[in-house]
Amino acid sequence: MGTISCPEIREVSLSPQERAEARDSYVRNFDRQFKDWSGIAKTCLDVKRDGDWKLLGFHSFDAWLVNAAPASQRYLYLAIDLYMRLSPDIPEEELSNMPIGSARVLREVSPSVRRDPKAREAAKKRPRELRKLIAKEFPDQHIENVASLQISSGINDLLEDARADYEVVSGHPATISSFIEFLVTEWLDGQFEDSGYSNRQRAQQLRVQ
Repeated sequence: MGTISCPEIREVSLSPQERAEARDSYVRNFDRQFKDWSGIAKTCLDVKRDGDWKLLGFHSFDAWLVNAAPASQRYLYLAIDLYMRLSPDIPEEELSNMPIGSARVLREVSPSVRRDPKAREAAKKRPRELRKLIAKEFPDQHIENVASLQISSGINDLLEDARADYEVVSGHPATISSFIEFLVTEWLDGQFEDSGYSNRQRAQQLRVQ
């Protein structure tokens, strides 16, 4: 059987085993395809729905996913959750053009806001643009916003971008507050130069000198 880059294209002509192997190959190559979060989420859900993981010799869907995508399983669970929550309100072709950070913002709002054309158009951009529109057009949604930190807009935008990229790289959903807590903890527990002490420990040493 030749290489199949997208199993949905030719799977009607495949046997169940070939179909399972095509989907399996698609997911195993996902480390190179982080941008296509909605497509990979749909394929994972197809594997689960049709029991492909059984044909591939695994005792559960989760066992297959951990084996097929060890470097991105947490990200895939996030993508699957977003797809399941948003697909009833937003067409698949729109989800495919939406950054995963913006999809996560839409998960925080009501279905009526998700279906609003202005929100869906803004969701094609960076998460901060979508948050700005929701704060302006739908203030009753009370989504988390970095503006409450009372720092410059440039730093707000940088922080929002960094949080969105952190979610993509780590596979962990993160609020602004939890992301800031992560950054602060990483610095405090990070090593001070080549001293063998953390920054936190070095600060304590300096205080008692």
